[in-house]
Amino acid sequence: MGKPLTAELIVQKTKNDQLFQIKNLNLWGNDIDDLKALRQLPNLEVLSLSVNKISTLKDIGCCQKLQELYLRKNCVSDIKELRYLVHLPHLRVLWLQDNPCADHPNYREIVVKYLPNLVKLDNTTITNEDRQNAQSVNILEDDFEEQTQNSNILNRPKSSLKESPKKQPFIFNQQEQQRPITPDISSNQQNIQNNNKNIERNENILCAVLSLIKELDDSSLEVVKKDIDRKLQKNNLKRIL
Repeated sequence: MGKPLTAELIVQKTKNDQLFQIKNLNLWGNDIDDLKALRQLPNLEVLSLSVNKISTLKDIGCCQKLQELYLRKNCVSDIKELRYLVHLPHLRVLWLQDNPCADHPNYREIVVKYLPNLVKLDNTTITNEDRQNAQSVNILEDDFEEQTQNSNILNRPKSSLKESPKKQPFIFNQQEQQRPITPDISSNQQNIQNNNKNIERNENILCAVLSLIKELDDSSLEVVKKDIDRKLQKNNLKRIL
């Protein structure tokens, strides 16, 4: 069983108790299964949640400024959870690999179609061919239509909430969907991308190390432990100085 994300854990990870200021959050490997605390992070742009126990993306939909989302090795089994990401206008990078939903036979086509602003999925750039192949996928129309209506209701002025919403079909502009998107990369975005590359690199290295550790005997593990202790002492000394 996992544990909920808390404001205390966010502060611990970011060293920042002003939650509204946080733009980058790395929560790799914390056994998290509840993300309600993300609603306190309106300016979040990069979120790493790999190696946790997340099964739903509902609360991630509150992060309207999110640009990059890393969810490798979680428990998202229903491909329809993508409906919670549809209304994230700035989302450009998504890593959903190693979740049960990624085993769907049309996984890539579904993601590309219903998140047309993405430029990279699972560390692979989305091509024009990917966008063309995605045109034939229609299995989520009803779910996305319902989610779109719910979002419109929540964003209405209070004076109009009593009106019955008219059912509108969820339609993509195919020309716009197929057009490759070139994000406007400011210096701030470049810093975020560089930082994210470091996060991604660290995740890959850690996964490799954990896999190799299983093959070591006791004497080899003792050598690894001593080297880790030396490294930690060296890092702690740098912080003090």
